[in-house]
This record gives sequence, structure tokens and C-alpha cells, in this order.
Amino acid sequence: MTMKRLIVPAGVAVAALAPGVASAKPPTAAHARAYEKAYREVSQKLGPRVPGRNIIKDGRKDHRAVTDAQTVASLRVLERMLVPGTPTTSAVSTLASSAGVTAAGAGASGLPACASESGGNYSTGASNTNASSGATGRYQILPSTAAAYGCSLATAAGQDACAQTIYQHQGASAWVGCGG
Repeated sequence: MTMKRLIVPAGVAVAALAPGVASAKPPTAAHARAYEKAYREVSQKLGPRVPGRNIIKDGRKDHRAVTDAQTVASLRVLERMLVPGTPTTSAVSTLASSAGVTAAGAGASGLPACASESGGNYSTGASNTNASSGATGRYQILPSTAAAYGCSLATAAGQDACAQTIYQHQGASAWVGCGG
């Protein structure tokens, strides 16, 4: 008896093993409306570049369909941006751990270590400024984001304070190195 090999593409095999992944639900109409409303409010309050990509309008960067779970998670981030406040140490730890980062080595500011995207270099000169985005300094903050939060990036203390403010509003997801 001759046996034939069945070759199944990897994506099909994964979909067969994890049907919930392949059939992720699209955003509900209510969640999409709530997301759009929060996105507009953040844009009006903090500036049009602060909330980042509008996943309902523009989709995901990787061109995959946006799921309801992703919409709800992004909505929560937008809602945090609208509620100013100083998180307690436990809230900072919760934000960091939920983003899969630790605050070890983060310093007294309570920021996760991954927020320091330039290796600790506070310089705002050309050698420490992202040529394509304009992000600069230790935390690679966009000047428009700093302006939206009313921060100054001119000094190390100003950058630390600005990063802390952004972290309070957006959590660790504000930094690419932290999974954002």
C-alpha cells in the first residue's frame, strides 16, 4: 500500500488548530462608534497626531482585518488618554505588565525600561533625531506630541516629565520598543 503525503500550507494548519483566530469577529457597530467618538475627542483635546492610527477608518498597518477585541483594547487606550491623572505605583506596574514590559531599570520615573528608545541619550541634536519621523531625545518623542501635552524636550528633566505624562495617558504602548 502506497501512502501519499498531504501537504497543508502553514496558515491552513494554524486555522484548523485555532478556529477562533481565523474567525475573529469584526468590530461591532457600537464599539466602532465608541472608538470613533473617543478618537475624535483625543484628537481635539491633545492634537491630531497623538492618538495615532485610526484603526476603524484606516485599518491595521499590516492590512489585516481589525477585530472587535482589538477595537475594544484600542478604545480603552483612547479613554485613558482622555482622563488625566497620576497613576499610583501599582497602576504603573499594572500598565507595564499588561504591555508585557517591566519597570526594572526604568529609573525613579516609573517608566518601563523599553520607553528609553535611544539608549538613554537625551540629546535632541541631529544624531539622536529620527530622520523620517522627527522623534527625538531619550524617549524618541515627536515634537508635535510634546506640544500637544504642553511639554518641553529641551532638557533631560523636561523629557522625563513629558515621557511620564505620555505614559500616564497612553501606557507603554506609546513606545515601539514596548510593543506599541
